[in-house]
Amino acid sequence: MEVVKWINILVQILSGVAACIPLVIELVAVVHKLVQEKRWNEIVIHTFDLMADAEEKFERGAEKKSYVMDAIKMLAQKIHFNYDEEAERKVSEMIDAVCGLSKEINK
Repeated sequence: MEVVKWINILVQILSGVAACIPLVIELVAVVHKLVQEKRWNEIVIHTFDLMADAEEKFERGAEKKSYVMDAIKMLAQKIHFNYDEEAERKVSEMIDAVCGLSKEINK
């Protein structure tokens, strides 16, 4: 009888742990997403700073964009941001949009 009691207790503990595993996995996923979003904000802020820096250092637009893109790629590695092709495309589009807006304002 004593053994059956211990087995029941063990089963209850294991079922409780099994119920917690999906919650822990979801929590880890949410925390990871929040960290990536914080790092994306850092990428955006540095992109604008680098664009201002490139304005002073280079004359041609292609040189400016290349400078910013290369610097952002290095920053992403430094802050452990997953800088994949999609992120690179977003940064490129953001630079193009800001430059287009700047040209429109300066007309």
